Formats: sequence, structure tokens, C-alpha cells
Amino acid sequence: MAILLDAFFNEQRGPRRFWHQRCGHLTSDESLIELFDFAAALRLRRGLLQVKSILHYDLISPEYERALELGAQLVTSRELVRRAIRLTPRGFGRLISPAEQAMLTRLLTQRW
Repeated sequence: MAILLDAFFNEQRGPRRFWHQRCGHLTSDESLIELFDFAAALRLRRGLLQVKSILHYDLISPEYERALELGAQLVTSRELVRRAIRLTPRGFGRLISPAEQAMLTRLLTQRW
């Protein structure tokens, strides 16, 4: 399917390295494996995965521009939320499979 990337300009929220930067959330509408493979191409560690209801990586320049060069599909934040893989059932998006859930559990166990 697709690697999705939304866009926003961050004023002074979150960590300082995100201030005054074009930022985005990188996710997949297909699978964790697709997301991890794309993140590896960007040289992002799996440990940077944001494990919230929507699994994603936070990107800033230059990773943001590189993601677009590698073929990430630029979408609105609303579209990203609608299509992204999810951990929790909320009536939209796609839930991750049991195999992906096991992979995520291993990842989280290693992280902590």
C-alpha cells in the first residue's frame, strides 16, 4: 500500500530540536514491516517508533525531505489518521495483525 507522511510547521512545541522546523508523522497503512523497512532506509532506529494509538515516527528536516524523496505519500493529518495502522479499535484505520503485535511486544520489551 503506502507509506504516509503528513506535514506541519512546529513553532515552539516539544523538544527544542523540533522548534521552527517543518515536521511530519511517518506511518504506514499496510504493515509494521513496511514501516520498519522504510524507516531503515531513512536510518531511523526502531526504538524511535512512537507507540501511541497510531504507530509512527516523528520526522524533522532533513529526514522529512528524504522520506519524500524515497516515495512517502504526502497526505493531510486527517487522511493519515484515517488510513494509518493502529493499536486500538476506533472504527477507522487498520488494526495490526497478531504477528505484528508480537513483533511490537518484542520491540517494547527490548526498549525498556
